Amino acid sequence: MNELLGGGFGLVVVLFLFVLVILWFLLPFAIFGTKDKLSELIAESKKTNKQLSALRAEVAEIKGNDDPIINLTSK
Repeated sequence: MNELLGGGFGLVVVLFLFVLVILWFLLPFAIFGTKDKLSELIAESKKTNKQLSALRAEVAEIKGNDDPIINLTSK
């Protein structure tokens, strides 16, 4: 057993486990840190969708089209 973890291979294993422990410790902070940003992105997306709906209705009104879903590329 001493021969297996001795030398360079043992050093690589110990360094790998050390990095793994550090990442495992930081994982909850990364998850909870992104949760607030995700909530902000969802709120911003909802706001953008409302603005797009209002713009679509305004364009439909200007064109005299009752259908709020219009193809802006056709004339």
